[in-house]
Amino acid sequence: MNRALPIILLILIFLIVALPSMLARSCRPPAVERPPAVDRTPIESPAGEITLNVFNHHTNQSDDISLEEYLVGVVAAEMPASFELEALKAQAIVARTYTVTQMRSYGGKGCDKHPGSPDICTDHTHCQAWESEEKSLGKWDAAEAPENLNKIRQAVRETAGQVIHHNGLTIDAVFHAHCGGHTENSEDVWSAALPYLRAVDCPYCAGTRWSKTEHSFTGSEFAQAMLPYVSAVPVSASGRPLIDAPVRTATGRIKTLTIAGESIGGRDIRAALRLPSTNFTWQIDGDTITFTNRGYGHGVGLCQYGADGMAKAGKTYEEIIHHFYTGVNLIPLSP
Repeated sequence: MNRALPIILLILIFLIVALPSMLARSCRPPAVERPPAVDRTPIESPAGEITLNVFNHHTNQSDDISLEEYLVGVVAAEMPASFELEALKAQAIVARTYTVTQMRSYGGKGCDKHPGSPDICTDHTHCQAWESEEKSLGKWDAAEAPENLNKIRQAVRETAGQVIHHNGLTIDAVFHAHCGGHTENSEDVWSAALPYLRAVDCPYCAGTRWSKTEHSFTGSEFAQAMLPYVSAVPVSASGRPLIDAPVRTATGRIKTLTIAGESIGGRDIRAALRLPSTNFTWQIDGDTITFTNRGYGHGVGLCQYGADGMAKAGKTYEEIIHHFYTGVNLIPLSP
């Protein structure tokens, strides 16, 4: 009996103390993994605090914003957060260079489209796209939103103050979504032949979105779109589109087409038909015309999908910048 007593006491202690505790723990709901918080640590630039005046075309108001914090909104608006970090870094430097070139305090012309002559505006058709943190977080899946924003903030922070120079001056850092395999010379899109905006091969965007798209129009749809650009109806009596004699750039983009006997610029045709780029061919079948399009955007400077492809291939943001802009240097911004 004396030997059994300690065993009985241990069993009682287990039943009274340990077992209820174990049962309570087993009934608890599984721990919910919370998404990471947004790291809002201020982004410091080697050049110190730099403020620019930004006109928000959505609110019709101008606000003073820190340059680096403004760039977070630009990168979030201009490049998918799913892109590689090195591509986001390249975009941050390009956006910073473009912004500094505009800023009046650095000798830029500012944005003359809006009242008060701000440094820059948020209208992507005139300056650069920009969005608020609230809008950025709202457009992403809630579970991924903080991580996406932190990734963009990291890209801006780790390149803070860096800009692209050519011959001692910040460049006109233009960019586009997808070059279709080859970027374009600046003079084939605009008037000036800039030495750093030279056409380069870009195999890195192959097989991605916008590599190849098709856009079909009936004869009447084509005529309606092109009527503002020609003096005669641009289809035959049977409705067959009257299109001929393409003049192309060295990279294959359309400079001009003859439509209904008149020469029309490729950029005007792209705008009229809302095509992704001027890099297209076409096929006419009866009264239907189908355009096969490659790329998205004007094709000059940084190709965003190409930058992501280069980053996936192990290239750094410095290598990306030097690939798409010829003969340039990365330098720290002066105070």
